[in-house]
Amino acid sequence: MQAFATEVITRAALAAGLPEGRVMAAVKKDNLTLDRPRVEMQFLPEKYTRTGRKLGVSRETVKGEDGTEKLMLVRKRELYVVELPVNVNVLSEDREWLERFSYAFVAALPRGGNDSRGNWVKIQVRKATFSRPPDKRVGDTVIEVFTRANRLFTLTFTGRITAEETEELIPSYTITPNIGKA
Repeated sequence: MQAFATEVITRAALAAGLPEGRVMAAVKKDNLTLDRPRVEMQFLPEKYTRTGRKLGVSRETVKGEDGTEKLMLVRKRELYVVELPVNVNVLSEDREWLERFSYAFVAALPRGGNDSRGNWVKIQVRKATFSRPPDKRVGDTVIEVFTRANRLFTLTFTGRITAEETEELIPSYTITPNIGKA
């Protein structure tokens, strides 16, 4: 699910106006050599909840090894619901750009999408926190060497782990009654 989350966040950031190649994993310290604006992602521990719900039932015909067709019943079950929280930190030197980007980034995030196994993953923005370093003052004047600001988004990707159970069905038979024969 982390690959799916990375792809969705990267597409939304590029659509919101972030330059190419600026989405990366979270760095340990703020490095002056890394260009701003940029987006840093941090994946938090996943939460698994056991469900066992039945998602769907279908009938399929499958060709056997001997060339005969078999009728199969396929049940799709949800084994677990998985929640993956992701911290997305948007770092910038321009507060106005950060405000425009933040609005466009949230608007560009889809409601959800299908992961590599075809299961629906719901995407939600839980909260956003704006921060900037405190002002450095000398008397009444503010000295600004670097004007840095960032916004930390907490996104939740909710998906599922599924399994398919197949069961062979009895083919149809025609029973002819023996009427009048003893």
